[in-house]
Amino acid sequence: MSSRRSRAFIRATAFAGALVLAQAAFAGVLIMNNDEWTLSDYGFSKAPASTTTFAQNLASAMNTGGGPCNLLVYSSNFSLTGSSLNGALTGAGCSVAYSTGAFDLGTLSGYDGVLLAGLQYNYDASVLTSYVNGGHSVYVAGGTASILNEDSAWDSFSHSFGLDFGPSYNGIRGVIPISSGNPLFAGVTELYFNNGNTVSPYGNNPDAQILASLGNDGLIGMYRDSRRINPNAVPEPATLALFGIGLAALRLRRRKAH
Repeated sequence: MSSRRSRAFIRATAFAGALVLAQAAFAGVLIMNNDEWTLSDYGFSKAPASTTTFAQNLASAMNTGGGPCNLLVYSSNFSLTGSSLNGALTGAGCSVAYSTGAFDLGTLSGYDGVLLAGLQYNYDASVLTSYVNGGHSVYVAGGTASILNEDSAWDSFSHSFGLDFGPSYNGIRGVIPISSGNPLFAGVTELYFNNGNTVSPYGNNPDAQILASLGNDGLIGMYRDSRRINPNAVPEPATLALFGIGLAALRLRRRKAH
């Protein structure tokens, strides 16, 4: 192989390898709450200790990359703009920004996670899907009555990650006991809800699960890429094959250098 062809082959292999690695990047986290009242100032007042802990656990779960935590509240809904939630998130070490403006991948990617509820402004399901697939996190609260067919609007995004909002209010009201072994609920014994949209699995996504429920009604669901839990999972055959090609190209280059 000529020197020129060798260099071209190595560049092509490097590009293909980068492409595969990008495609194989871990997705982020989606957390769906059936109701918006949980993180409102009123929700904090009804179950102060548990709600504060839940909000701080939420911040940790959404900060999938570790390091400094940077969250965006893309909402004007009372459930996400109160001082109690802000205090809990900043107390967990997060900076919190508020906006209902631009909703594109470039803007959202400046944040580890985005919190949404109520009016959707410039929300775009495909943008939010790409955002989560790129390793970022989303929290969505239902039950707001702020938009028509609220469940369908959010489901156009959440179905990609195996979760669904129910089409009607479930009538669940009050401080509800929480029993879950998931880290999202570590130290959480109760949370407040006030008539939300039940969260259910959609399809057969193994990385989606209902974490807290009351009877047959899912209260909080979560999608999390299982590779974040098991990062040593065996790579797919195509990835292994490309890795082998890359090693061969590297050996070829080293032989020519000697």
